Amino acid sequence: MSRHDDDPIPDQIMDPAVLAALYDGLTPVPPPPSLRARILERIGERSGEHGGEHIHATPAGDALVTIRGGGAGWRTLIPGIDYKMLAYDEQGGTKSFLLRAQAGMRMPPHGHHGFEECLVLDGEFSFGDLTLRAGDFHAATTTTEHVEAYTATGVTVYLRASILDYPGIAP
Repeated sequence: MSRHDDDPIPDQIMDPAVLAALYDGLTPVPPPPSLRARILERIGERSGEHGGEHIHATPAGDALVTIRGGGAGWRTLIPGIDYKMLAYDEQGGTKSFLLRAQAGMRMPPHGHHGFEECLVLDGEFSFGDLTLRAGDFHAATTTTEHVEAYTATGVTVYLRASILDYPGIAP
């Protein structure tokens, strides 16, 4: 707020402690899903323009890795299915990646050499009569066999799996 010299009202008309208490009492209101989606899309576009991966060393010498959500870093596994490597841990024997499949794509039946975690981020896909949608978590234990997966809508999932699984997905 600005004021003129002849304005008798001071710039600050409320005690900062009272103002802070009022702010603390506010209840956050989530944006409508369409607005949230537009904002996230814009953030992704901007992130893609400035590069995909950032590695930062902490004062203790540990590395922090940030991978931006924009378009950078996606690779084609097969036409219609792309992936983005997030982490590859040889010592732990795991890899984490995003998998994005276009509508109508199918993934062949497959087994697991280790525990697999899957979180659906967008869209949906099915294993037989089990359909997973955005927000659903699915896990498979070692030696579990998945039947063919299919997406009618297109899907983006986060996967954490054994480095022996999904051999076409490499760092």
